[in-house]
This record gives sequence, C-alpha cells and structure tokens, in this order.
Amino acid sequence: MTKRQKKLYDYLIRYISENDIAPNYVEMMEYMGLSKNSKSVIFHYLTELEKEGLITRTPAKWRGIKINERRNTTTIQ
Repeated sequence: MTKRQKKLYDYLIRYISENDIAPNYVEMMEYMGLSKNSKSVIFHYLTELEKEGLITRTPAKWRGIKINERRNTTTIQ
C-alpha cells in the first residue's frame, strides 16, 4: 500500500464511521488534494484497495464502498 492509498483508506474508514455512507468521488478528490479531473486516480486507488481485500465496491451503486474486516495495514511502500 502506498502512502496515498493509506491516506485514502484512512479517510474512508473515518468518513464511513461518521456518516454511515461512503464519500463520493468529488469528496475523495477534494480530501486528497486532487483536481476535479482526477477521478481516474481515485478509481485506481480504490481498485488497489479492493485487490488488497481492504474494501468491497458494489458496481453501479452510488457510494457503494464497504470497509472489510480490519487487517494489518502498516506495510506502506
């Protein structure tokens, strides 16, 4: 996991625990300090988090991100 992926993952955990719903792409881009044309960057980060088994996305569902059972995420590249 890269530092940027870890930053997004921690944001997802905090946001979902506070709001009971996942943030949308615009909120994630703003939090990460990305331009409004950076949706593909967020998509890539989410894909990598999903590959690592940290999140699950529900296709075609708005804000369809679920945090999976916590695992040790201290390995940062």
